[in-house]
Amino acid sequence: MSNQIQIIGHWTATLPGGLRAQLAVAAQDGRYALIYTDADEWDAVAFAYDEESARRTADLIGHLVTMPEHLRIGGDSIASTPDGDHPGVEWVVPTEVVDDPDPAVRLTGPGTRRLWAVPSTDGEVLGLLNPDGDPRDIAEFVSVEAADAFIAFLDAMLGDRAYGERQARGER
Repeated sequence: MSNQIQIIGHWTATLPGGLRAQLAVAAQDGRYALIYTDADEWDAVAFAYDEESARRTADLIGHLVTMPEHLRIGGDSIASTPDGDHPGVEWVVPTEVVDDPDPAVRLTGPGTRRLWAVPSTDGEVLGLLNPDGDPRDIAEFVSVEAADAFIAFLDAMLGDRAYGERQARGER
């Protein structure tokens, strides 16, 4: 067994209050996780089901940050509207940039890519879904707090449009 960690994707964001945080999709010994830090220690916030799911998660996050616009559906927490029509939090971006004055056309373009953090009906499983993919279930959060940290991180990162421009240029 190897203790070497392979990083599949890595991002940084400045959270409200100026706190710098990092998120990575990592692999070690056939296990795949989303790991997070806003201090000195990394913690797993979710475990991907397999290598394909981990790579798809990294690809979706990478795609989200490079797009100039996105649609966000949901409240502040994974527990927001658990019994509603659209529980949890979902981010939707077009598959490619479309130059059109109509925001609906720009956001849907020729298609969309979606990433959705959802609570379960039994309160036990907190999922990360790729509704456009098969299989659509790609990871499972370890706790409500972990899912909320992921949501806050993604919101902060996507709120910083300059970050997506730096990523597109290959900068960190």
